[in-house]
Amino acid sequence: MGTKKSTVKCGFLAFVLTLILFPGALVASGSAVPNAGERIFSLAGHNVTDTILTGWIVSGIIILLVRCLLRGGVHTIPTHGQAVIEYLINGLQSLFKPIVGEKMFHHIFPLLIGYFVFILVHNWSGLLPGVGSIAVITDGAPRFLLRPTNSDLNTTLALALFSVFAWAYYTIRYSGPRAFYHEIFGNKANKSDMGSVMYSFLFFIFLAVGLIECLSVLFRVVSLSFRLYGNVFGGENLLHYMTGFSEVLQKYSIVRYLAYLLPLPFYLLEFLVGLIQASVFTLLVSVYVGLISNQEEESSVENI
Repeated sequence: MGTKKSTVKCGFLAFVLTLILFPGALVASGSAVPNAGERIFSLAGHNVTDTILTGWIVSGIIILLVRCLLRGGVHTIPTHGQAVIEYLINGLQSLFKPIVGEKMFHHIFPLLIGYFVFILVHNWSGLLPGVGSIAVITDGAPRFLLRPTNSDLNTTLALALFSVFAWAYYTIRYSGPRAFYHEIFGNKANKSDMGSVMYSFLFFIFLAVGLIECLSVLFRVVSLSFRLYGNVFGGENLLHYMTGFSEVLQKYSIVRYLAYLLPLPFYLLEFLVGLIQASVFTLLVSVYVGLISNQEEESSVENI
């Protein structure tokens, strides 16, 4: 009995020491995940990085998967694949329609569902075998062949910039330049509730507020891109460390079998984080559009 207790204590001590020393050893050895995509090969004079290569492969899988689910076209009595896509569309429709409004929904929905599916699948791509784990050793350091696309700031920045341009395009085209201008610079006060002098003075106040609003639009690019990039890149590093930690623990017989299960909770965590981040990104884009389009519908109803 005493021998068993000593063995358990030694195993627990080894576990604690490894927990303390292993992350520091990884950082010191320079084997952490790089914070930018690394060149794999060149194509037509352009560098193709590990994140770009993963993006091409995963995007191709998305296209093929949709084609397979809708094999034979759309039917009145849906097939199993068509039912899956209809379920996804109906679920997202009930989520976004109240935000962007009835008028804007049919115009903006293809973009929103495209954002959600693209970001979600690419977030989850980091959980696939081989992504972030297959590497070649170059100058003593690992060079990954595949890494999640959204772990590259260039990708998330492109998504954020496109969302801002799309916000401006859809609101100006379908709500009108007047509604767009009024939302940013317009005088929101009711002229009948105050004198003309005070109402005119408020014009300059709202003009200053509009300039601040323009700055907030620019910061949307920063917040959207860095939020998505930080969560995906941080999750990739977490899985990288926990997997390496598991390999170290496998050297100790007392915790060898538990070590195989160590990364599993973190994979489940990243599965949830990937879903949340895709939802947050798409919801924020819909909110930005709905702030103008939905408000216009509410004012039209009040006038009626």
